[in-house]
Amino acid sequence: KWLKATSLKNTLRRRHVMPSIMTSRQSAELDHAFERNGWTSEDVKKLSGGDILATFLLVIRDRAEVVVRSILTLLRTVHIASQPAGITSEKYFEEVGVQRTSSNFKSQFYGLEVAATDEVELTVYKLEENSLDASILAELGDKTETSVSQFHAFLAANSKSSEWFIFYLRGKDGNLWVVYARWNSGYGGWYVSAYSVESLNRWLAGHLVVSRN
Repeated sequence: KWLKATSLKNTLRRRHVMPSIMTSRQSAELDHAFERNGWTSEDVKKLSGGDILATFLLVIRDRAEVVVRSILTLLRTVHIASQPAGITSEKYFEEVGVQRTSSNFKSQFYGLEVAATDEVELTVYKLEENSLDASILAELGDKTETSVSQFHAFLAANSKSSEWFIFYLRGKDGNLWVVYARWNSGYGGWYVSAYSVESLNRWLAGHLVVSRN
């Protein structure tokens, strides 16, 4: 009798246990996706409360659309003349006032073959909130990338600027890099650094993002 009672209790207990809808692998993938896209533990907590997930499900099943508030505000456009083909070097960047660079920038953008480009209008946006590169890239879309020669010309036209600029340039490895440039009045020149676009560090609101128009 004791064995039968114990067996019955175990059976009833099993019937009340809700099976997980995710495997351990899927759970790990979701955790990585949250981190990759800049979610915080507080964001996950909000997502788990109320009926937010029900709304997300409507989007996933193509029964609703998401309207995204812009994180970029248009400030101005800058005309860049056509640029010749060439090979970049330390001297190439020094010509437009670059005085100091990061190791990543040197390895990706020194000795790079650049093609000739036509004249173009570049757009300067103000970043309205602290943001990951992933969010900025999503908003810019196919206008994200600026050529290295256009970046070079932009620096020449904006020397001594008090503004801090963010560009997206293609490096020697074929990947898109985020390049940050600011004029340092202390040594009278540009400081330029390059970072992976997959970095989880956020750019602060107020920085200026430059892209094709």
